Amino acid sequence: MIGWLSLGVALAGPTATTPVIETVEAGHVDWSAMVLQVTSRSDRTVGAWKDRRVQEQDALDRLGPMLIEAALRIRIRPDVRADDLTSSHTPFEAALAKNLSDGLSQWRVSETRYLSRGGVEMDGVIDIQSWLRPAMLSVAAGEPQTPNPKGPTGVLIDARLLAFRPCVAPEILLADGTAIYGAAHITPDTVQVHSPVVYVSDPVDPAASERAGSQPMFISAESSSRDCRIHLNTADSNRLRRNKALAGLLATAKVVVVVNP
Repeated sequence: MIGWLSLGVALAGPTATTPVIETVEAGHVDWSAMVLQVTSRSDRTVGAWKDRRVQEQDALDRLGPMLIEAALRIRIRPDVRADDLTSSHTPFEAALAKNLSDGLSQWRVSETRYLSRGGVEMDGVIDIQSWLRPAMLSVAAGEPQTPNPKGPTGVLIDARLLAFRPCVAPEILLADGTAIYGAAHITPDTVQVHSPVVYVSDPVDPAASERAGSQPMFISAESSSRDCRIHLNTADSNRLRRNKALAGLLATAKVVVVVNP
């Protein structure tokens, strides 16, 4: 177990770091903030006139479908995208699909820009954590644990040197292939409050200490895959197996993953 000062950086106060961004069609996913943003543009004219009101409405009409299309491609778990949950074969699946569909109406316009050469750009955003909370609750099965005040305060995994592709709930695997963390390891109460992980580009990001605490276990990922799985080496796997506080940390999602921005 190491503390934040052991990382070679003294934490004097909040430090601005680069968010973890993934570019998607017409926008991006900010995995650090768990927000999807999509941008639409309109240069529509009516006759010989450029009417801002017409362009605003045109940009808005375009924005909704664009954002919904991008949202349905969000990776929830390594093998599951949001659009995988929109089809239903059982009453439970139908209810979940309806919740996700209804949740897409929570998107909002965050900014409208009037371009000097004409035209209107409009940004739409949706809070990924809030929207996909029903999907997380549908699989969350972690058991509450008795806190261990003498143990580590969280788990911080450094995957900056690997080709890791984020998702809402990544899997963490030990050297023997055993999955020790994923959506199913979190308690339902935790899912109501937190995202499964916090993604940062630098371990000194205040968001990392806020989630993993001041004395996290620092783990270097040995390998990863672009399907959102992180593999640990044998030494770190053994450290985690021996730590009695681990189950409680994982159940309450005290997990931070450091990745390239």
